[in-house]
Amino acid sequence: MRTASDPIGFISRPPGLVVRRSWTGRAKPGKPLLVRPSNQPCDRICHSPGRGSGPHPGGPMTVFQHWPELLALAAALALGFALGLAAARAGAGRSREAFKALAADALRDNTDTFLALAGERFQRFEESSETDWDTRRKALDDTVAPLREALDRYRVEAHELERARSQRTGELGSELRELAAQTSRLSDALRGSAARGRWGELTLRRTAELAGLSEHCDFAEQVTLGGGNGAQRPDMLVRLPGGRELAVDAKAPLDAYWRASQASADAERDAALDEHARSVRRHVDALAGRDYATRLERAPDFVVLFLPDEGFLAAAASRDRALIEHALGKGVVLATPATLYALLGAVARGWRDARLEANTREVLVHARELDERLARFVEHLGKIGANLARSVEAYNSAVGSLESRVLPQTRRMRELGAEGARPLAAPEPVAIAVRATGGDVTA
Repeated sequence: MRTASDPIGFISRPPGLVVRRSWTGRAKPGKPLLVRPSNQPCDRICHSPGRGSGPHPGGPMTVFQHWPELLALAAALALGFALGLAAARAGAGRSREAFKALAADALRDNTDTFLALAGERFQRFEESSETDWDTRRKALDDTVAPLREALDRYRVEAHELERARSQRTGELGSELRELAAQTSRLSDALRGSAARGRWGELTLRRTAELAGLSEHCDFAEQVTLGGGNGAQRPDMLVRLPGGRELAVDAKAPLDAYWRASQASADAERDAALDEHARSVRRHVDALAGRDYATRLERAPDFVVLFLPDEGFLAAAASRDRALIEHALGKGVVLATPATLYALLGAVARGWRDARLEANTREVLVHARELDERLARFVEHLGKIGANLARSVEAYNSAVGSLESRVLPQTRRMRELGAEGARPLAAPEPVAIAVRATGGDVTA
């Protein structure tokens, strides 16, 4: 039966039964649904435990007493819900189709309008973009053109530099190969004693020239010295101020030193260096035995053993700590290019000082001679002044005699008609006195 609260009419309940709802309008899940008769004054239905399922006289009744009605009510509710859901689905399907049609039409109209508007906007944007792009492209070209030119120049310059570098690298490679070949040839040549000796002599001469000495004036090479025990010929004689001479011999002990530099094992290197030190010591003893001091007049009490490389002396002294002291004890000074340069530089300075002293003495001699000649000249000049004074006096006397004795008689003869072709005038007397010299020059 349809009612206001049940418009469909599917829900029905027995007369006199009231369903109690919660404040939300529906029964709470998990709670028993309580019913009461409509004439029940109490809003509460209680269970009476231990009294069975029958009604309690005068008291509350349980829901299980009306389960057929509740079952019918539940079936009616389920059927109504199913029918309502089917009707809603049918109506929703028809509404959905209609909505889809309306939405499609609206979407189509809106799409056409949007596409037309978008096409118009895009056309205007494209036109303005083309104009703006032309302007920007021109500005960009103006900006990039100098950079492009600079890059082109840099590219050309880089190409030229690379070509020059490649060429120079090739030339450097050729030079390195040539240098390696020359080094190999020099190494092979220096293994011979004659080549080593010549190398030492050339290094000795170059060091002397760098120190400021001049060949044939300050030093001489390969001078033969006579005397006892046969003739001796030092590699260089350095002339010292005062008539002294210093003998210098150049030696290049390269064999053992070369083996030491090429050795791969420490023991082999040490053995070669020991042999090198012994070789230098033998050269010291041999040079001391030549006794150059007795063969030279006013020679210093030492001679110089020149080693053409700094490493020769350093390697020998590192293995033989007493080598330098041993050489000095025998009157032999071990010199390298650096130390010999200092020694010969002092000799060159001595020669400059000696020449300056000789020039000073010569200047003094010439100054004395000039003073003597100047005194003699002043004496002669005084005599000339005295003679000039007497000459002026005699000249003035002659002029006076001419004016007083000769000219009056001559004028009288001209007055009598004996006038000559040239006029007759008396000379002027000299009124400037001769200046005397300023006293004695020797004062």
